[in-house]
Amino acid sequence: MSVPVFTTVKSITRAGFAMEYGLAGPNDAPVLLMLHAIRNTKMLFAGIVPALAQHFRVVAVDLRGHGHSSGTSEYSFEAIVDDLIELLDAEAIEQVTVVAASFSAVPAQMLAVREPRRVARLVLLDGGFYQLGEMPGFQLPAVVERLTATRFVSVKDAEGQFSSRYGNGNLPEGWMATELEQKQDGGYGYVLSREAWTAYFREYMEFDKEALFREVVCPVLLVLADESLLPDDEQRRFYRDAVDSYKKLVTQARIRSIPKSLHLLMVTHPEETVREIMAFTKE
Repeated sequence: MSVPVFTTVKSITRAGFAMEYGLAGPNDAPVLLMLHAIRNTKMLFAGIVPALAQHFRVVAVDLRGHGHSSGTSEYSFEAIVDDLIELLDAEAIEQVTVVAASFSAVPAQMLAVREPRRVARLVLLDGGFYQLGEMPGFQLPAVVERLTATRFVSVKDAEGQFSSRYGNGNLPEGWMATELEQKQDGGYGYVLSREAWTAYFREYMEFDKEALFREVVCPVLLVLADESLLPDDEQRRFYRDAVDSYKKLVTQARIRSIPKSLHLLMVTHPEETVREIMAFTKE
């Protein structure tokens, strides 16, 4: 890729590890704080950062345990929130719109509760509106074992498999390089450790959703993947019920769905995702 995704990549040291983040866009523009899905890195947003950076100062983080923010043994949503507050302090950022994908939508809402003056808006990308433990068929030990044991022949192989499911999404070649590492068996597996998988999934399973959701007071945009593409009626019913429950607790939330999109909708439908973010931040 001839033009880098981020104009600057920086890190801050906190609690014994270095947290890396990328910056793009004008320094004086409104700030978007972008939080990736589990297993991924800030590069998950590489396909939409250039478009957003025309209007915002984009700050995209490698959450603890991921990418270049590994090397820690404490994995919790509260620790993530503490990391993000320290980042905002380090960059002297007074107010942000948080864009959070999948599991990171929970600590994003926790940040909004902890720092109500700093978080102007929340954009939740198909996550954070339910407890993972309620999802039909989810079994923590089996999921952790599968993800820990996942191997690819190379980074290119991993990107090919990802693309076959989600499409290209404007992502540059090599974008998965920082979420993978070569293991002792010679294959490429995820940087995220078994301990981190277990801790984060358990947090997502057990957080007090009603208590958290009732305390979110800022404007919220929940952008949903297309429920018709879920594998069965049970999951579709769970999805609809979870959305209805969220709307009752977060009454100010605006709900949008992108037709034909999958869970990582910033990849399957990057242009539509950008449009939703832009329209919401202009309201």
